Amino acid sequence: MPIRMRSLFGGLAALAVAAVGLTAHPSPAHAASAPVCALSCDTLDPSKAAEDTFPVADRVINGRLLRLHVSDPDSMAWASIDRATQGDAVWLDRSWDGGATWEPLLGKATVPGTWTGTRTLMYNLTDPVAHRRDWIRACGDAAAVTCTDWVYPTVCDGSSCDGADPAGASGDDRPVPTATLFGRAIDLHVDQARAMAWATIGRGGAGDEIWLDRSWDGGETWPEGSSLGRTSVPAGGSGTHTVMVATRDPRGLLYGGAVRACGRAADRQEGACTAWARPAPTRARAAADALMASYRTDEGWWRSSWWNSAVAVTTVADFARRTGRHDYDWVIARTYEQNKGVFPAGARGSDPVEGHFISRAIDDAAWWAVAWLTAYDLTRERR
Repeated sequence: MPIRMRSLFGGLAALAVAAVGLTAHPSPAHAASAPVCALSCDTLDPSKAAEDTFPVADRVINGRLLRLHVSDPDSMAWASIDRATQGDAVWLDRSWDGGATWEPLLGKATVPGTWTGTRTLMYNLTDPVAHRRDWIRACGDAAAVTCTDWVYPTVCDGSSCDGADPAGASGDDRPVPTATLFGRAIDLHVDQARAMAWATIGRGGAGDEIWLDRSWDGGETWPEGSSLGRTSVPAGGSGTHTVMVATRDPRGLLYGGAVRACGRAADRQEGACTAWARPAPTRARAAADALMASYRTDEGWWRSSWWNSAVAVTTVADFARRTGRHDYDWVIARTYEQNKGVFPAGARGSDPVEGHFISRAIDDAAWWAVAWLTAYDLTRERR
């Protein structure tokens, strides 16, 4: 057991290390990708949606009604067209880079026979397994093609949303060194308590630019979060700042986002960026975010090993009990429901799992007993 405990904590320590790298942005073309699985997989029937909301305005195409539907508890969306005639079509577009490119014609459905409308299947609004966030819109074709606005281009964590004025920050921390660019000073500022960030450029001149990049995978990629809050130094000025951006997206099941400040000199082509940083309101929340970075929302466990997942569930419950925050309570039920059945040997690790968290490795089963006792003490749920 001591060896396994060292293995667990070594793995958690590795999770807390942000990988910093540079990758090219995708080319501006419409590209399709494999089906996404978050809480459910793409193409779920809308009849199974937990709720039906309309977060963007409907559109009318030659008298037809085009609507985007969203179920936030499922983190999925679908599209419908009504007042339609045979041959009219409806579909979803999904973009992973802020609308620059998109997967077209997702779930395309055509109005048949004497029907007056139809709908698509449901598609995911997020991909937490791959640490990326998308935008979605509904599109229709009724002798002309029209689309709704993209849904959720703005990240919000409670009342903390993209676009807030840094004047309202509750703190100003500079977690990484200043980046310099031909005498200019580029700084990343963080409101740790609210997990918000903004950027400044100083000692510059008119036309110099400053912006933020946001990444959900520790700085490896940032296609959806490039050039956020981009602004220029006004005439007669020597510096300016961006708006604030959020680094946690509970709606998208994405936590612990990393940010960096970048700038460009007006009289040159070169630019410079600071190092990446992840706001950490508390050490406990930073650790919980790091732990959740490797949770498989689609499978409901941490792939490092079967018994480690039991310890991780216990840790999530302890986090809620000790801090009073319930960001990850949904993980407890998710893990239970996804794993309570019978699995073949090796499906959740190297030891045979006989179902209902019972394993021939007795210590593994004991870790799960501890996990569910702890979960019950927190939730009082009979499951």
